[in-house]
Amino acid sequence: MQNFKKMSKNQQTIIIGFFLVLIILSSILSFSVSVFLMQFFLAMITIPLILKKEYKIAKLYLIIFMVSLVFVFLVYYGNQFYYGNPYYIGGSDDLKFENWGYDVYDANLFLPHKVIKQQILDRFNNAPFYAVIIAIIVKFSNGLAGYTSFLPRILNVYFLIWICMILEYLVNKYANIPRDKLLFVIGGFALMPNIQYINSHVFRDTFNLLQVFLIVFLFDKIIDSKNLLTKFISLLFMTVLIYFTYYTRVNSLAFAAILSLLILIEKYKIKIRYVILLFILLILMSDILKILKIEYFITTYTRYVANIAGDGLSRFIFGRPLLPFGIILRFVYSFIIPFPNFFGLFKESSRLLYDFVYLLIYLGVLVQILMTPFIIKRIFRFDWLSFSFLGCFLPVIAMTFTFRHVILYYPFMVAVAIDGYFNTKQNTRKVIMFLWGFTAFCLGLIYVALKLL
Repeated sequence: MQNFKKMSKNQQTIIIGFFLVLIILSSILSFSVSVFLMQFFLAMITIPLILKKEYKIAKLYLIIFMVSLVFVFLVYYGNQFYYGNPYYIGGSDDLKFENWGYDVYDANLFLPHKVIKQQILDRFNNAPFYAVIIAIIVKFSNGLAGYTSFLPRILNVYFLIWICMILEYLVNKYANIPRDKLLFVIGGFALMPNIQYINSHVFRDTFNLLQVFLIVFLFDKIIDSKNLLTKFISLLFMTVLIYFTYYTRVNSLAFAAILSLLILIEKYKIKIRYVILLFILLILMSDILKILKIEYFITTYTRYVANIAGDGLSRFIFGRPLLPFGIILRFVYSFIIPFPNFFGLFKESSRLLYDFVYLLIYLGVLVQILMTPFIIKRIFRFDWLSFSFLGCFLPVIAMTFTFRHVILYYPFMVAVAIDGYFNTKQNTRKVIMFLWGFTAFCLGLIYVALKLL
């Protein structure tokens, strides 16, 4: 694990000053005292953590904070101008989460199992704890200037920064990526427009990824610390966190388990074949798949994606059986979504801001496509980093695969891409990017031409 040089007092003052300016500006633009006070409390946690870092890392976090706030306003008003409200496609899961949050607030119940038991939410509701989070935000804001949809969106901005901090810790410790390349990993994940777009809605995905990363972080502390008190406190917090994660997205516990297991393997140099054998025995001799609702998620989300896909490539891919070839098609497809449809942009005046956001997303996807050869090349090293990526990536493409769920594997995908890119010779990089870029461009033209026929 690499060490970093801490900031000077002047550098710390600059970071604090810029953070405070951004907090004040974003609070003014949201017309909410509640937003300012929430950010004040969150900044008391976030800024001290950032001040412990090297100056150039701290500046990157400041850039992430600024870009994330800008994206929140772009997405909010882009939706507002086009749909007449700030919600995804005019009202999707984000609107449902807010409505559920109000239901929980009105019932004055803040434990997720009681919310379900008292039938405040439907017993099949798969995210009661996120509804509780919204209810807590409503309760907090009602004592001030009232609730605004900016509150959970800006809360996501801080969640994203905390995720990046844990990602920095894990990649620095277990992947040993040089610190100058670590900047690209953190920035490549957090600043990717698709991630920013997901983060700027009232979705549970950023919060859920933070839960997964916190469980992994606490597990690392349990096995790494020699202090019994630290182990006990970490175990206590991890137990509570597992409870809340279960009621946020139950199958995300599988991601936390996979990443924790990989840390255990890396630390104690356990043979991977023994782990695979143990994993197979666990599946055969327990109800783990039923507890995590694996079959439900595969069938439900496959049907859902196929239904909204229209008659194009998506419907063909998600219409194939998962095994043996369906998983391969999904693997390839994952690197080109959302497909960059530049020809569909800026056709309506009411969509200008909305389409500008999508233009940024499509440009990000082009970068993702160009990095695909380096991702595939780096996977075959079969070490902690590649297994961490595959352990998060394969369950998503097999089970859920909606646009929001890419956030669950994106941190490690970016790390794999960056490490694969910089570990390739410069001349080889140029050849690969030219050939792959040209191939992808031609395939894209063929696809668009077929769509227009």
